[in-house]
Amino acid sequence: MRKCERCGAPIPDTLALCPDCLRLAGADAAEVSASETMRDIAAILSIEAGTEASEKQAVQAIMNIAARLERSVTNGKTE
Repeated sequence: MRKCERCGAPIPDTLALCPDCLRLAGADAAEVSASETMRDIAAILSIEAGTEASEKQAVQAIMNIAARLERSVTNGKTE
């Protein structure tokens, strides 16, 4: 994980900006959604097992991914 070039939020190594900064920069919804998914997957993969805070972070990241997938199905499109 590294930091967003604009705001310093933690992001995956493959991104330069966090989802919020992408949105502010005018990225389209698909780009922001992909960024959010990558951020959440990276958060899950970087978790150190055995700590309660990490477990809560993992659950939140999984819930974020599930919510976005549900919205994409509800809206009749895939991401």
